[in-house]
Amino acid sequence: MKRSALSKAALSSLIVGTTMVGCTGAAFRPSAIAAPKQNPVRATAAIEKALAGRDGARAVAAAELAVQAAPQDANYRQLLGRAYIASGRFVSAEAALSEAMTLGNRDPRTIISLALVKVALGKNDAARELLVTNADVVPASDYGLAMAMAGDPGEGVRILSEAIHDPSATARTRQNLAYAYALAGRWKDARVMAGLDLDPLAANQRIAQWAQTAAPDFAQQRIAGLMGVTFDGNDVGQPVALALAPEAAPAQMAEAASPEMPAAPVAEQAAATEMAQAEAVRQPVDFTPYAAPAPVNKASRLGKKSASASLSTPIRAARAVRQSVRFDGKGNSAWVVQLGAYANTAIAKEKWYEMARRNSAISALPVLTSQITVNGVSYARLAVSGFDDRVEADALCRAIRTRRGQCFVREKAPGAAPQRWALASKPRQFASR
Repeated sequence: MKRSALSKAALSSLIVGTTMVGCTGAAFRPSAIAAPKQNPVRATAAIEKALAGRDGARAVAAAELAVQAAPQDANYRQLLGRAYIASGRFVSAEAALSEAMTLGNRDPRTIISLALVKVALGKNDAARELLVTNADVVPASDYGLAMAMAGDPGEGVRILSEAIHDPSATARTRQNLAYAYALAGRWKDARVMAGLDLDPLAANQRIAQWAQTAAPDFAQQRIAGLMGVTFDGNDVGQPVALALAPEAAPAQMAEAASPEMPAAPVAEQAAATEMAQAEAVRQPVDFTPYAAPAPVNKASRLGKKSASASLSTPIRAARAVRQSVRFDGKGNSAWVVQLGAYANTAIAKEKWYEMARRNSAISALPVLTSQITVNGVSYARLAVSGFDDRVEADALCRAIRTRRGQCFVREKAPGAAPQRWALASKPRQFASR
């Protein structure tokens, strides 16, 4: 079955990771973890918080208690599957995520996670069938890379090659295509595509990492690396007591409120929901396909005691950059900071306006665009110049990254075109007398 890559927005959520972070490996000890109160909002927030903190054991414990209290809740089953993944327990995750779908959960996160878990367990045919059946739900960038990892890299390349031309495509969409090229054995194409958004050294390192696990026999390692977990070969499956009853009605019972869990007050629900969403945004590596693309936060692995100190580091770094470097655009070195690569100059201009509004340092620097052709397709590269040397360019790029932006430093491309783009200045307002 063919699928149009542009039928869904190319919101890349399958992030090809370069960091492999193992789970805590702590044993599940029910007596050591207090059971959450019988409140659905608080229980969900507790599980999300444990996942955000990369505490697989605590997430599993809280999710198992929640499922035991409300066995027909599809969302609890999905959270349980995510918790098992965070602990590297793929056999258990397959059962929990499958049961979540039986109860009516068709969240793209659930579908993609289940498909990749099946691939890790050697069930490529079942994974592809799951993806094709739910092709109308899964975003193109996720679908393409998941198909490539499920043993059909040709289809993955086809989908992603179309997806990168969508106006909403991001650097992650292109990196997913680069990885699909690698899985298809097209290493030259993979290197060129990866180099669109990474500096040469980082691109080479990423290709080298992919090459280590490109063989079909390393599917398990590829999936575990993508999800940022360590595979647990001793997993024997989720507890039998949590198995979904065969007579359970799929959708209606999942939507019904559990009589054992009283509803929380409206204000409390709103606060807990906001908290859960905030934790999800900071959670990059337990493989949650709609989590924001943030780098791995070391504070989440160091515990609460050092978290506050680590979280303030980007702020201090940004302040230090602003105090020590003048981004006045008067430098004439050949170094530039590339901010992205887009389908054409018009889109590059729109993206520059978005970034310049958020960062005054970008708006003050000369803008350059240059063309690059990859596999017959032309891209407009967006960069800013005006640095005295590479040190200044690196400083700006670090400041951009502290705000979760993307960039890298390179030399100015031959024939780069200067652009006279400027933010509209606000008219002066005079006090009336």
